[in-house]
Amino acid sequence: MRVIAVMNLKGGSAKTTTTVHAAVEAMRRGLRVLVVDTDHPQNSAAVWSSARGQVEPKVQITPAYRLKAAIEQARTDGYDLVLVDTAPRLGPDAVDIADLADKVVVPVKPDPFDLAAVQETIEILKRAQVDALLFLTCCPAKAPEVAETREALIQSGLRVAKASVGMRRTFTRAVLSGQAAVEFEPKGKAALEMKNLMDEVLA
Repeated sequence: MRVIAVMNLKGGSAKTTTTVHAAVEAMRRGLRVLVVDTDHPQNSAAVWSSARGQVEPKVQITPAYRLKAAIEQARTDGYDLVLVDTAPRLGPDAVDIADLADKVVVPVKPDPFDLAAVQETIEILKRAQVDALLFLTCCPAKAPEVAETREALIQSGLRVAKASVGMRRTFTRAVLSGQAAVEFEPKGKAALEMKNLMDEVLA
């Protein structure tokens, strides 16, 4: 079983959006997936799950301090993949979650404020020596900031995904209906972008 945490200490960085769409894409590949929502009190992944009804993946609300026990239970229950949706401003929990994860995925928007804010997350992941993958999300079409942000992230020394995710209404519309991009618009650009991203995340 693999544990992948989606982390960025800045709020509004598309962590939950990444988590739920990634979960459904992983299921499409035949994996049994558990989403652990540690983002209290918002618990947006759990809200998405409620809109989804009884359809997998299961979303479990778990405080960060109980994550280790939740992972152990998931292993006992036969899950293939645990995706952890984390809260902003984690404090000491950020290091603990990084230590429990096999990989940490970091969504970053191509914006000067987001680039500055993600530096704290990058330093934590470097100190934890965890396998990390940064990727660009909410990218406007043909915006020069995308290439500039990518280059700045490469300079951090952590791995940067070749795949990126655009600023697409499909992601929002899918979530509102309790779906993911690959279900809402299977042949759309959003579904393809998530597929390409997950090729790298699961590699």
